[in-house]
Amino acid sequence: MLILLLISGNAYGQDYSQLTSGLGFSIIPEIIYVSSANVQLYPYSTDYFEKNFTEDIDGSYGYGITLRKKVFSHDLSFGISLEFLKITDDALTQTFSNDSITVRARVTEELSVMPLEFTGYFNLPNFTENLNIFLGGGIGYYFGDRKRTVLNIQSTTISKKPGVSLIILSGMEYFFTKEFSGIFEIKFRQAEYSVRSSFPDSQIKINGNYYQIDRELNSKIFVDGLKLSLGISYNF
Repeated sequence: MLILLLISGNAYGQDYSQLTSGLGFSIIPEIIYVSSANVQLYPYSTDYFEKNFTEDIDGSYGYGITLRKKVFSHDLSFGISLEFLKITDDALTQTFSNDSITVRARVTEELSVMPLEFTGYFNLPNFTENLNIFLGGGIGYYFGDRKRTVLNIQSTTISKKPGVSLIILSGMEYFFTKEFSGIFEIKFRQAEYSVRSSFPDSQIKINGNYYQIDRELNSKIFVDGLKLSLGISYNF
């Protein structure tokens, strides 16, 4: 933080007289895309290979809102953001064995994620009057749930534990007027949380045969794919 303040004080600043007004606040509704996520299926196993076994989940879209406030100078601001993500992947499979019979069953993973993040932003100097390029970083708290469905059997959540992650980001802001601007942002993070859940039974019936299934699910979820967002900022 001290380094950012020193840079902002000594760097050549832009002429913001036509770009800023009011109290220095910005409200930014945004559309979000997250490229991927993964589920660590046995994070508390004593077996090294089993502990590191993960299931990759396709990315998905979501939405969010950010509140920013300029402080000390026009180049430095802080923000708080809240997002809502729903990630569903129904192209997964799980293998079951019973004596000499082995079958593969369709699996659907549903992840519900709510990131709450606190971020600092610093505008890089020497760009055009109506275009800002910025860097940033901060910390996030991640709340979420996981539902796993094997054929027609769905897990039930017992408990959830939020996680914490550091954030690095970059982006650009283009001013249409002093009140409205468009913002594109790229964010890197390892959003993590834990979910304990269970199936209603320890067996599953497939084609008339019964197979054993792990009834207790104690998993860690990582929404660690690249995050892209596009928003419209109202500045006041």
